[in-house]
Amino acid sequence: MKKAMMYLLLALGIVLGVAFIGGAFVGFASGFIDGYSNNAPGTTESKSLLSSAGAVAILLVGLCCFALHMVFIRLGYASYSVGRIPKEKRWQVVAWLCVAMGGMALLYCFLYNPLADPDGTLTTAENETVRDSWRLLKENPITTFLLFVVIEATADLVLFGGVLREILEWKHRPQIVITAFGVIMALLTAIFSNPLLIIPNMMGAMIGGWVYEYSRSIIPIIIGDTFYWLVMLTIIGMTLPWWCFFVACVLIVAGGYFAISIMEPYKPID
Repeated sequence: MKKAMMYLLLALGIVLGVAFIGGAFVGFASGFIDGYSNNAPGTTESKSLLSSAGAVAILLVGLCCFALHMVFIRLGYASYSVGRIPKEKRWQVVAWLCVAMGGMALLYCFLYNPLADPDGTLTTAENETVRDSWRLLKENPITTFLLFVVIEATADLVLFGGVLREILEWKHRPQIVITAFGVIMALLTAIFSNPLLIIPNMMGAMIGGWVYEYSRSIIPIIIGDTFYWLVMLTIIGMTLPWWCFFVACVLIVAGGYFAISIMEPYKPID
């Protein structure tokens, strides 16, 4: 458990360190632009500079992901091993997991879709930045998709391959550990995102947790998350009919059930 906390704090420290360096760089650039243009101090805001300079933001995210990979892989805290599922069964697991994650993306867009809300009934004034961010991401689908793949691979490496792995090795009670993991992800969603997304994020975290518990590999989770963002970027902004909610639920339940059922004979024994 102590190692799991160390991994989590280490990852948080790397993220904050890169954010601090990036913030200092952007602040310096803002001041330099004001001085060069003879503007009043503070005319060029760091926020506007960062949002307009997408390459800088991508560079910072890439630097953060690279640092996390170097630390967690080189020091042996996590790995990209194929796990314990036989080769002939892996793609069946991945296929059903993609079905579940596709349903998760559909449920997300059904519950919270700011780009399909022109009147602003779903987004308040303080969340207007979220709408603008999604619009920018939607306008650059290839770059956004590749960026999300890198972010998801890094997050899965740290959270599932590092933190969750260590907790399961410390106390192998997956029913308790994975449920608590899902609850924590749901609480973080409530704090930093829209409360409507608590249930989808909790379900996604628990499905990923069970897939890791049975397979001991983060590769299926990364592929599932990649498919999730592919579906998300495709349908975000569309007005979805009411029956999409039930379709999403069927896809999530069926995909999660069959993915886990295939791995059942290979699960770790207490």
